[in-house]
Formats: sequence, structure tokens, C-alpha cells
Amino acid sequence: MGSAERPAEGADPSRANVAAALAAAAVAAWLVLIAVDADGPIWIIQGALALAAVVTAWRAGAGAMPRGRALAALVVGGLLLTMFVVFTIVEA
Repeated sequence: MGSAERPAEGADPSRANVAAALAAAAVAAWLVLIAVDADGPIWIIQGALALAAVVTAWRAGAGAMPRGRALAALVVGGLLLTMFVVFTIVEA
């Protein structure tokens, strides 16, 4: 594979799209779990989606800081993951 086949910015747009979708799914899970007043281990779904969004967004940057959708997914996923971890520690 030559460098001509890679995007100029070093980003992977398909991974960026997947990361954005995972971040949106994490937000949707968060909103649904709050709306139904869920309690217990079901919240791990939201944490797992947020972690997947962060990892996928980071990998979309291909060794550099992600840009565009990947950066937005990284920020949203990171915030949701931080909230999940802090809430888990506080409630433990």
C-alpha cells in the first residue's frame, strides 16, 4: 500500500463515521437509561458504548489527533466515559 491510497490528513473517514455513530448511540443510551430511571448494572452498556467511541475515534486519527467527526466523537465519548467512571466510583 502506497501513501497515495491513504487520505491526505492521515484520517480514516469510515472509522470517523463509526466513532460518531458509537458516540450517538452512547448519548441515546444515556438518555434512555435516565428516562426509564434505570438502576444497576444496565448502565455498563452506556460505558461500553462510550469507551468504544473513544477508542474508534482515536484510531480514526491514524497516529495523529483526530479531526472533524472523529474529534467530536472523541470529546463526547470521553465526557460520557468520564461521567460513567466517576458515577461508578461515587456509588460504589
